[in-house]
Amino acid sequence: MYTIRPARPADLDRLVELLQALQDHLEAANPDLWRMTGEGRAQLRSQIANRLRADDTCALVAEHDTDGVIGVAFGRVVTNSRYTPARVGQVDQLFVRAEHRRMGVASRLVAGLCRFFAGQGVDDLSLRYVVGNEEAAGFWSSLGFAARIVVVGADRQAVEARLEPPEPAVALW
Repeated sequence: MYTIRPARPADLDRLVELLQALQDHLEAANPDLWRMTGEGRAQLRSQIANRLRADDTCALVAEHDTDGVIGVAFGRVVTNSRYTPARVGQVDQLFVRAEHRRMGVASRLVAGLCRFFAGQGVDDLSLRYVVGNEEAAGFWSSLGFAARIVVVGADRQAVEARLEPPEPAVALW
Protein backbone atom coordinates (compact mmCIF):
# COMPACT_ATOMS: atom_id res chain seq x y z
CA MET A 1 0.00 0.00 0.00
CA TYR A 2 2.87 2.43 0.87
CA THR A 3 6.31 2.57 -0.66
CA ILE A 4 9.19 4.51 0.90
CA ARG A 5 11.70 5.64 -1.71
CA PRO A 6 14.21 8.40 -2.42
CA ALA A 7 12.61 11.62 -3.63
CA ARG A 8 13.16 12.41 -7.30
CA PRO A 9 13.11 15.67 -9.26
CA ALA A 10 9.79 14.48 -10.76
CA ASP A 11 8.33 14.71 -7.21
CA LEU A 12 9.15 18.41 -6.90
CA ASP A 13 5.60 19.76 -7.28
CA ARG A 14 4.25 17.36 -4.67
CA LEU A 15 7.17 18.11 -2.31
CA VAL A 16 6.41 21.83 -2.51
CA GLU A 17 2.75 21.09 -1.78
CA LEU A 18 3.61 18.86 1.20
CA LEU A 19 6.12 21.29 2.74
CA GLN A 20 3.66 24.17 2.36
CA ALA A 21 1.04 22.01 4.10
CA LEU A 22 3.59 21.30 6.84
CA GLN A 23 4.21 25.03 7.29
CA ASP A 24 0.46 25.70 7.47
CA HIS A 25 0.14 22.92 10.08
CA LEU A 26 2.95 24.42 12.17
CA GLU A 27 1.56 27.94 11.98
CA ALA A 28 -1.86 26.66 13.08
CA ALA A 29 -0.28 24.74 15.98
CA ASN A 30 1.47 27.81 17.36
CA PRO A 31 0.20 31.33 16.63
CA ASP A 32 3.50 32.81 17.91
CA LEU A 33 5.56 30.95 15.32
CA TRP A 34 7.37 32.90 12.63
CA ARG A 35 5.23 32.96 9.48
CA MET A 36 6.56 32.02 6.06
CA THR A 37 6.33 34.99 3.73
CA GLY A 38 5.01 34.90 0.19
CA GLU A 39 8.60 35.29 -0.99
CA GLY A 40 9.62 32.32 1.16
CA ARG A 41 6.87 30.20 -0.36
CA ALA A 42 7.89 31.31 -3.84
CA GLN A 43 11.49 30.22 -3.19
CA LEU A 44 10.52 26.86 -1.73
CA ARG A 45 10.63 25.05 -5.08
CA SER A 46 14.24 26.07 -5.83
CA GLN A 47 15.32 25.32 -2.24
CA ILE A 48 13.87 21.82 -2.43
CA ALA A 49 15.46 21.25 -5.84
CA ASN A 50 18.85 22.20 -4.35
CA ARG A 51 18.33 19.88 -1.38
CA LEU A 52 17.54 16.98 -3.70
CA ARG A 53 21.01 17.44 -5.24
CA ALA A 54 22.96 17.88 -1.98
CA ASP A 55 25.36 15.07 -1.08
CA ASP A 56 24.82 15.33 2.68
CA THR A 57 21.02 15.21 2.43
CA CYS A 58 18.51 12.37 2.38
CA ALA A 59 15.10 13.13 0.89
CA LEU A 60 12.52 10.37 1.12
CA VAL A 61 8.90 10.16 0.08
CA ALA A 62 6.07 7.89 1.08
CA GLU A 63 4.03 6.92 -1.93
CA HIS A 64 0.53 5.46 -1.68
CA ASP A 65 -0.74 3.08 -4.37
CA THR A 66 -3.63 5.32 -5.40
CA ASP A 67 -2.97 8.73 -3.78
CA GLY A 68 0.63 9.15 -4.96
CA VAL A 69 3.22 10.89 -2.78
CA ILE A 70 1.59 11.54 0.60
CA GLY A 71 4.60 12.00 2.89
CA VAL A 72 8.10 13.40 2.93
CA ALA A 73 11.16 13.34 5.17
CA PHE A 74 14.33 15.39 4.86
CA GLY A 75 17.46 14.72 6.86
CA ARG A 76 21.07 15.85 6.55
CA VAL A 77 24.46 15.28 8.09
CA VAL A 78 25.78 18.28 10.02
CA THR A 79 29.49 18.49 10.80
CA ASN A 80 30.96 20.66 13.55
CA SER A 81 34.46 19.67 14.68
CA ARG A 82 34.19 21.84 17.82
CA TYR A 83 31.87 19.25 19.38
CA THR A 84 31.74 15.55 20.06
CA PRO A 85 30.21 13.92 18.18
CA ALA A 86 31.48 15.99 15.29
CA ARG A 87 28.88 14.60 12.87
CA VAL A 88 25.19 14.41 13.72
CA GLY A 89 22.04 13.60 11.81
CA GLN A 90 19.57 16.46 11.61
CA VAL A 91 15.96 15.57 10.81
CA ASP A 92 14.79 18.73 9.07
CA GLN A 93 11.22 17.95 8.04
CA LEU A 94 8.79 15.08 8.32
CA PHE A 95 5.21 15.36 7.13
CA VAL A 96 2.47 12.90 6.28
CA ARG A 97 -0.94 13.97 4.98
CA ALA A 98 -3.56 13.79 7.74
CA GLU A 99 -5.62 11.05 6.10
CA HIS A 100 -2.56 8.76 6.01
CA ARG A 101 -1.38 9.29 9.60
CA ARG A 102 -1.34 6.57 12.27
CA MET A 103 -0.63 3.92 9.66
CA GLY A 104 3.11 3.59 10.28
CA VAL A 105 4.13 5.86 7.40
CA ALA A 106 6.10 8.37 9.51
CA SER A 107 7.89 5.53 11.31
CA ARG A 108 8.89 4.01 7.98
CA LEU A 109 10.19 7.40 6.78
CA VAL A 110 12.25 7.75 9.99
CA ALA A 111 13.58 4.21 9.52
CA GLY A 112 14.76 5.24 6.05
CA LEU A 113 16.48 8.32 7.46
CA CYS A 114 18.14 6.12 10.09
CA ARG A 115 19.51 3.84 7.36
CA PHE A 116 20.94 6.90 5.57
CA PHE A 117 22.53 8.20 8.79
CA ALA A 118 23.98 4.77 9.62
CA GLY A 119 25.54 4.67 6.15
CA GLN A 120 27.12 8.05 6.87
CA GLY A 121 28.56 6.81 10.17
CA VAL A 122 26.21 9.04 12.17
CA ASP A 123 24.84 7.80 15.49
CA ASP A 124 23.46 10.94 17.16
CA LEU A 125 20.21 12.47 15.84
CA SER A 126 18.53 15.77 16.53
CA LEU A 127 15.49 17.65 15.34
CA ARG A 128 13.23 20.57 16.15
CA TYR A 129 9.47 20.68 16.35
CA VAL A 130 7.05 23.47 17.11
CA VAL A 131 5.68 23.96 20.60
CA GLY A 132 1.96 23.27 20.33
CA ASN A 133 2.39 20.54 17.71
CA GLU A 134 1.23 17.77 20.04
CA GLU A 135 1.29 15.13 17.28
CA ALA A 136 5.00 15.76 16.73
CA ALA A 137 5.75 15.86 20.46
CA GLY A 138 4.08 12.51 21.01
CA PHE A 139 5.60 10.88 17.94
CA TRP A 140 9.18 11.97 18.57
CA SER A 141 9.10 11.23 22.30
CA SER A 142 7.76 7.73 21.54
CA LEU A 143 10.95 7.18 19.51
CA GLY A 144 13.17 8.29 22.41
CA PHE A 145 13.82 11.92 21.48
CA ALA A 146 14.07 14.23 24.50
CA ALA A 147 14.81 17.93 24.90
CA ARG A 148 18.50 18.84 25.07
CA ILE A 149 18.33 22.53 24.28
CA VAL A 150 15.32 24.80 24.72
CA VAL A 151 14.94 27.68 22.29
CA VAL A 152 12.63 30.47 23.44
CA GLY A 153 11.52 33.68 21.78
CA ALA A 154 9.98 37.00 22.71
CA ASP A 155 8.89 40.25 21.14
CA ARG A 156 11.58 42.88 21.78
CA GLN A 157 9.03 45.53 22.78
CA ALA A 158 7.43 43.14 25.26
CA VAL A 159 10.85 42.46 26.78
CA GLU A 160 11.61 46.18 27.01
CA ALA A 161 8.28 46.81 28.73
CA ARG A 162 9.20 44.29 31.43
CA LEU A 163 12.67 45.71 32.14
CA GLU A 164 12.90 47.38 35.55
CA PRO A 165 13.86 50.17 35.81
CA PRO A 166 13.87 51.46 32.24
CA GLU A 167 17.40 52.10 31.08
CA PRO A 168 18.18 55.72 30.11
CA ALA A 169 18.96 56.21 26.45
CA VAL A 170 22.75 56.16 26.11
CA ALA A 171 24.58 56.03 22.83
CA LEU A 172 26.83 52.99 23.04
CA TRP A 173 28.31 53.25 19.57
